Amino acid sequence: MSSANSPSATASQLLDLYLSLQGLGLVGSTDLQVLGIELEQLRNLEMRVPVRWAVHLWDHAASRGAPPEIGLLVGQRRGLHTRGPVAHLAAQSATLGEALELFRRYIPVMSEGESLRVEVLGTRVRIHFLFHAPLLGHPVACEHSLSSALCWARQLTAVRLVPQAVGFRHAPLAAPVVYRQVFGVAVRFGEDADYLELQASDLQLPVTSANPYLKGLMQQRVSDMQAQLPAQRSLRAQVQQQIEYGLSSGELSVQRVAGRLGISRQTLHRRLRAEQCSFSELLVEVRRNYAVQRLAQPGCRVEQLSRELGFAEASAFYKAFKGWFGVTPKAYQVGRDA
Repeated sequence: MSSANSPSATASQLLDLYLSLQGLGLVGSTDLQVLGIELEQLRNLEMRVPVRWAVHLWDHAASRGAPPEIGLLVGQRRGLHTRGPVAHLAAQSATLGEALELFRRYIPVMSEGESLRVEVLGTRVRIHFLFHAPLLGHPVACEHSLSSALCWARQLTAVRLVPQAVGFRHAPLAAPVVYRQVFGVAVRFGEDADYLELQASDLQLPVTSANPYLKGLMQQRVSDMQAQLPAQRSLRAQVQQQIEYGLSSGELSVQRVAGRLGISRQTLHRRLRAEQCSFSELLVEVRRNYAVQRLAQPGCRVEQLSRELGFAEASAFYKAFKGWFGVTPKAYQVGRDA
């Protein structure tokens, strides 16, 4: 279903999204037919499908009047019957912390459009949600992931967890009260990262469905699935992800990326040439795709976008954007809205 150059996800991800949006009257069987797939095929939960199909469903839902908080709402409707292999593995964990680590390690199996980074901040733990094209710069998909993760944590522990803090890089899509209803706290916007913060002690909460024997079986299965992912073998995909990680921090040099991948700068350049691309081309590609995605979102400010893309000065972003598209970012926005 998916090609080697197209980020993929398990069918369970698409099925869960489709059934939730269908239940809200926002998508139907014809939307799957356009993608060349039938609902029954998606019930093979381990099948790989392109991540861009999820974007297709989100966009169709938006065109049919979906409320701005649709990502939050759908994230709270996670169904047990559409759990994929990674979610089933996490459900066998002894504690929430162990479940989080399994998600972090195996999330490419669930979706190559996302990854997690866990940061310990004293008595708190910040879970960074990192998004890759085509989800990169898609606020609705981002809100869905954070809402869904909290919903999963509550399901696994049977505790109504309330984060210590929640942050999004984008501007709010809905009223503050909507975010508070979902997360239980006031949400911060315009942050340098998308994150949930929990108390470190929350990670010690027991998972109600823990089963060490099933966990061992599922972990072997999921590990085998991850080894088969094309992106795990493609340096191009790994470099793109590292560039995406570094957008907000500005750590976009080839030296930093090579270091994070554990190879020399010379080796990185040589292996990218073998894959018929270069670091500079990938940097431009990531920035260009992210810019287009964000400029299509309501409330996107060009100055903020410049910082999100790792440009030291807005003028440098304007110059780069005009080189990519022949117009300024503001003119591009106006053209889209016309």
